Amino acid sequence: MNHRESDCFAWPPPTLLRCWRAKRVIRISADLLAVVHEALATIEHELPSHCELLWDRTPGVRRRNKKAGTDADKQDVADVWRPKPEAALSAYIAHELTLRLAGDRIAVNREVLILPTDPYGAGDRTDILIDTHTHADDVVDADPGHPIKLVIEVKGAWNVEVETAQETQLVQRYLPETDTDIGIYVVGWYPIGLWDAKADSRKTQAKKLDPDTLSGDLKAQAQRWSNESAVHVESVVMTIPRPYRPGVGQEATKPDESDDQDQQET
Repeated sequence: MNHRESDCFAWPPPTLLRCWRAKRVIRISADLLAVVHEALATIEHELPSHCELLWDRTPGVRRRNKKAGTDADKQDVADVWRPKPEAALSAYIAHELTLRLAGDRIAVNREVLILPTDPYGAGDRTDILIDTHTHADDVVDADPGHPIKLVIEVKGAWNVEVETAQETQLVQRYLPETDTDIGIYVVGWYPIGLWDAKADSRKTQAKKLDPDTLSGDLKAQAQRWSNESAVHVESVVMTIPRPYRPGVGQEATKPDESDDQDQQET
């Protein structure tokens, strides 16, 4: 290890973080898109260590004395798991991006009103808006403080518009309303086999989709827009697991078919 490398690893964490950021200078919108897309991949990779934060759990019952009482009293009652709402996933992603990217000239914000539609605060809001500013030293002939913006739209796999909102919301509305050409569409995929809450209409809707097919379709949409216009969008289908013991309980290993008749939730 040379002197420069040893000095870098000896720095305290805040300085080391700035050392990492210094390698990823953001000069144009494509740079910001690449940095955020990479950060989302890291977030998904690290998610299994604390994935229960994005699930709601109803605690079960563990019977201590299974010899006494009725047969019902002798049976353990399993935990029941269901995904948290879209807003919780969006808040989590914004928090994780803030930890990794915010500071200096990058800001990560949630629920930003970009197009007011009445005097009472209603209107189009981005799930996450990332702002950064170029510096005169970063780009030749650039105006100091020139803003670069990136919009992130977050959907749960159960959302009835999950297959179309990348175009109808992100590309057609939020990007032009924010005056930017870059965005990321994030879909939270909660594995159906780990989703064991009964009578949850969101599960019925999500079961209609295959994550690999959905990911391929969204990437194809994004590529088409890049080819046909100046818009550049990345799509991410983020798998959100939960703690479970393999082979214990059918719900942990295969989808529950008992709720196919539930009504759809929009």
